[in-house]
Amino acid sequence: MTPPPRKVSFSALDPAPEAPGIASETTEIGGNRWARVRYEPGVLREEWCDEGHEGFVLEGDITYEFEDGSQPLQLVAGEAFSLPGARVHRGTAGGQGALLFIIDREPE
Repeated sequence: MTPPPRKVSFSALDPAPEAPGIASETTEIGGNRWARVRYEPGVLREEWCDEGHEGFVLEGDITYEFEDGSQPLQLVAGEAFSLPGARVHRGTAGGQGALLFIIDREPE
């Protein structure tokens, strides 16, 4: 059965802290987590992540570093990204912080 069309208003959702200096508004659609994630300026997500993400930088900038030491991925507002789960990563916001839209897909 095909689900009905749905509108998501992130501004109507309560922000939940994810880590120091990082908060998100989230909802689930079709088994996938959709989130608007805000990083305060200069914040590093201290823990490494091994889940895959796809997203878009709405405001500011963020740099993803990879545990294997490969080239960091630098992103600015208006750019989209795909982080495969096999590439363990963590992000650091730039001096203005970052606002991201992220979809975490259910593992296949």
